[in-house]
Amino acid sequence: ESNRLAGLVPDKMPSLKKIFNADDKTLKEKIRSEDFPKVNELKQLLEGDDLSSQTIQQARVLEGSVRNTGVHACGVIITPDDITNFVPISLAKDSDLFVTQFDNSVVESAGLLKMDFLGLSTLTLIKDTVEIIKLRQGIDLDPEEFPLDDKKTYELFQRGETVGIFQYESLGMQKYMKELKPTVFADLIAMNALYRPGPLEYIPSFIRRKHGTEPIVYDLEAMEEYLKETYGITVYQEQVMLLSQKLAGFTKGDADTLRKAMGKKQKDVLDKMKPKFISQAAERGHDPEKLEKIWRDWEAFASYAFNKSHSTCYAWIGYQTAFLKANYPAEFMAAVLSNNMNDIK
Repeated sequence: ESNRLAGLVPDKMPSLKKIFNADDKTLKEKIRSEDFPKVNELKQLLEGDDLSSQTIQQARVLEGSVRNTGVHACGVIITPDDITNFVPISLAKDSDLFVTQFDNSVVESAGLLKMDFLGLSTLTLIKDTVEIIKLRQGIDLDPEEFPLDDKKTYELFQRGETVGIFQYESLGMQKYMKELKPTVFADLIAMNALYRPGPLEYIPSFIRRKHGTEPIVYDLEAMEEYLKETYGITVYQEQVMLLSQKLAGFTKGDADTLRKAMGKKQKDVLDKMKPKFISQAAERGHDPEKLEKIWRDWEAFASYAFNKSHSTCYAWIGYQTAFLKANYPAEFMAAVLSNNMNDIK
């Protein structure tokens, strides 16, 4: 019965409160129209005094309340002093952990530092491989010292033999690695950032530009400095930040605000920053029409833009695993199997 009642609330409707307090003319007309035949049934139920109508009345009272609280799997708050001097805390359910009683976004706007600490099994895999190599071959390896120009490692990527390689093992990634044939570390960083919904569509162009079958074009010559490593395609948030500073003289703070607004689609902030970007860049002698195009491209691309520092760290861990697989395959595969005992694949 409760499922049936829930089904009477139309998906397109904002809330029960709005349905029942429809002062809004257009909303009233909408409710009367065929779009919402079930709403009238809801209203009739509300006027009764049986269990269904009591349920709907209760739902109106409860609507919008917090249903339950949860604890972030890896979010840690760091404070300069005892946390109780800054925010109210409570004990987490079923544990002796302190948790803030503020929601994560509220905690951040209250000025506290929230860090996410994620566990990564790949780090254990690398450590285990290094230990097995030491046991079997007596060689001491430090993953942080692996050379970034190891021929065997790039050949492994070029063949698409990336099963067990952190971030590069999906079938799609194997296919693109064979097409791209990466030769430098920057290629791996870029592919890590591009292989996500949205920017995926840029990958074929990225590959063609690397192999010289598509011309590399820059809207303004001044952009080459920061877009050269990605063959003229804007891939990273950092590129937008650096270009806004170079083209329009944005301060580092402005550039960071721009990055945040683009990533979080804060349209009002972007609308405020646009005239500043266009006028300041035009003062520096850049063509306003091209600047308009650059800004439009940035707005469209911004929600895709990836953080280069993040992508670099991931590519580096991926490279370390690939280096071990290419140079010490037996030890590497032994560690992979030991670390995936529960996954028959």
